[in-house]
Amino acid sequence: MTAPLLDRSTGAPGEGDGSWPVPVGEAARVAALRAFNVLDQPQQEDLDAAVRLAAYVCGTPRAEINLVDTDRQWQAAAFGGERGEQPRADSMCARVIMGSDPVRVPDASKDDRFADNPSVSGALDSVRFYAAAPLVTRDGHSIGTVCAFDTTPVALSDLQLGLLKDISDQVMALFEMRRMAASLGRIASRDALTGLANRRSAEMAIANAIARAERGLGTPSVVVVDLDGFKPVNDVYGHGVGDAVLRSVADRLTRTARTVDTVARIGGDEFVVLLESTGGPGAVAALGRLRESLAGGWAEVIGASTLEVGAALGITTYRPGDGVASLIARADAEMYADKARRAAGDG
Repeated sequence: MTAPLLDRSTGAPGEGDGSWPVPVGEAARVAALRAFNVLDQPQQEDLDAAVRLAAYVCGTPRAEINLVDTDRQWQAAAFGGERGEQPRADSMCARVIMGSDPVRVPDASKDDRFADNPSVSGALDSVRFYAAAPLVTRDGHSIGTVCAFDTTPVALSDLQLGLLKDISDQVMALFEMRRMAASLGRIASRDALTGLANRRSAEMAIANAIARAERGLGTPSVVVVDLDGFKPVNDVYGHGVGDAVLRSVADRLTRTARTVDTVARIGGDEFVVLLESTGGPGAVAALGRLRESLAGGWAEVIGASTLEVGAALGITTYRPGDGVASLIARADAEMYADKARRAAGDG
């Protein structure tokens, strides 16, 4: 039995705008697809292995992993042909994602659901046999299929169809695992309190900037920021207020830096800003903006007008032969010199 279709204009069962079927909950389905970050990705060996296995199981010369986006079908993997994309209106898999069950069609030219499809009619291809198992998320959204097809009719057994579904389940599990790994990677690279990059991420960003500088692709600078008067905030007002100060510093630095720069918290009240391709006068100007962003306005954060938080800043610019440690060390020395000047009343 064919699953009902949803007309996007009326919400009633139908053929949408006449070009492709649209499942109920289409917006949530597309959001689920895009949350996996699997669209428009490079070719991947594990997905290629999955479609080779699908073709072997079904005894067909071609198999694909197709992801159905808002108005297109994009191939994450293809066996027996080249990867690519096509309009959703031309997609056979766009009908399969209407449900969660596998579909097998011995001869698509004799099936009302597919006979007029350009991949069947000869406009694009002359598919006869077609079998597809939906890629179903844990929330029940069908985001695409693992499919196999041939230009001659094929009678697929129940066992083969079941194995095709097993492959689609494994591909979906792979997508889930990758999303979890990416999430864990983001957690591992971020400071839990401020959401900024942590020390490890900052050092990696600086190393990459140095590598680009060695190829003549810009000159980076590094700024080290250390707070003055932060310990009294914790001692007098408690760590909750201290945390609010650190989050405010993170916000001020992030809003002042450019999107290409990296802002990181590398210690208790110590921060680093990597200024991409910014040396000479540009670095001096950037340092001035960062310093200004941290000046004043702390009573709103702390809740008291009698306690101020200051900041000492030091900057250094890449020199040939520099490494991550030497760049940070020089910026750190400049920061302590600034702190000494401030303590003497000269800064």
